[in-house]
Amino acid sequence: MKPPNVVLIALDTQRADHLGCYGYNRPTSPNIDAIARQGVLFENCIAPNIPTHPSFSTMYSGKEAITHDIVNIGGGVPIRDGIRLLPEIMAENGYATGAVDNLGRHFSRGYQTYRTYEWDRSDPTVLAKAETVNAVALPLLDELIADVRPFFCFLHYWDPHTPLLPPPGYRDLYYPEDRDPYDVDNHSLDEAWSWEPFKWYFHDWMPGVTDADYVINLFDGEITYMDQQLAEVFARLGPVREDTLLIITADHGEVLNDQLGYFDHHGLYDAVVRIPLVMSMPGTLPAGRRVPGMVQNLDLAQTVLDLAGIPQREGMEGLSLLPCLYGARDGNYSEVFLSEATWQVKRGMRTDRWKLIRSIEPDRHGRPMKELFDLAADPDEQHNVADARPEVVADLEQRLDAWLARRLVETGRDADPVAVQGLCATQIGEPIPGETVGAGATPLHERVGSRAATVPDPNELNAGTC
Repeated sequence: MKPPNVVLIALDTQRADHLGCYGYNRPTSPNIDAIARQGVLFENCIAPNIPTHPSFSTMYSGKEAITHDIVNIGGGVPIRDGIRLLPEIMAENGYATGAVDNLGRHFSRGYQTYRTYEWDRSDPTVLAKAETVNAVALPLLDELIADVRPFFCFLHYWDPHTPLLPPPGYRDLYYPEDRDPYDVDNHSLDEAWSWEPFKWYFHDWMPGVTDADYVINLFDGEITYMDQQLAEVFARLGPVREDTLLIITADHGEVLNDQLGYFDHHGLYDAVVRIPLVMSMPGTLPAGRRVPGMVQNLDLAQTVLDLAGIPQREGMEGLSLLPCLYGARDGNYSEVFLSEATWQVKRGMRTDRWKLIRSIEPDRHGRPMKELFDLAADPDEQHNVADARPEVVADLEQRLDAWLARRLVETGRDADPVAVQGLCATQIGEPIPGETVGAGATPLHERVGSRAATVPDPNELNAGTC
């Protein structure tokens, strides 16, 4: 019997709670929602290592960042010797492997066909990301479907990632007609415009915007646009759909205006670390199942190998999702451990009820070195109760320290790589002489001769060592 094809679709920066299948109140994702109804949706999938490069390294290797050594973005430290990645394993087991991606680095390893893309930036108000990916992805899918071998395909979409420049028809899709996004009396973006590391980058793609709700509208417009483009991918898979495991996930989510992250993806809050995960294969996986307990993207590589019938010899650290897929259990973990080391340097842990976030270096936004959130009473993590519940902080810290000590021994280290590599990014965007940021700046649609902003390259983060 021919092993299943595997199509892994990553929606970069996609918050789980802004998809309809995760309960969002806007119709952002009807096509993704339809796939979710045909398969299994994981309600609490956690990306333990953020942002992009750590998360994808964990997803690809089935190993946590303390093992693979990619704790931040930028490439200053290579992936640890001996770490093998899912596409390599699939290729060695008879799969045709192809990707449409632009990460480079070790993320291209194992792909017999690795195709990149560049977005058209000629219109300063539009960055049509998903159409650009599809222009490369659809021909690649045709080639892989025509191959006699089973195939593994990775498609990387960036639409919910800033800059938020959706095409016409999506730009104001969720914004009231009677509101003005440039109203100088609206102060909901004042903090964002005053934060030095980001303000000139924001000025590049939303100059003069004062209404935070307008930016959330742009985020949701991007998702809706991407969802419409994904319908073409799903249709192209039609002839092989019952033979294909389709996985839809993200590397991390996004802080909008609910934390001091200013429309970015730093901070170990659920807005960032809770990601969508949908797996569908009609006739093989159950339809309409929702898994309520915690799983991690650490589990994904092991699960793909299990469904493909490939023995795992890599010492992967994740747990297979098969028992969750078929209803034998409702989650893989009662606690997960978190890390980030790009805009800030933190570790944390999450249980079903509690979230502890502990800073290793001072928080760039001036938050306390320890934060504790009661997720049952405060799912949006708005109230730090560390001072009120010191016994919970002590318990979670003891468990975090014990886990870290064990992992250092297991990986042959004498120091935590998150602390060693430390802060990676310091500023994004360049000041423009003669211009000011925030209220009163010339709106994007009135600018002449400029190019659309683009997703920043890691080398543009003004970092010392990344």
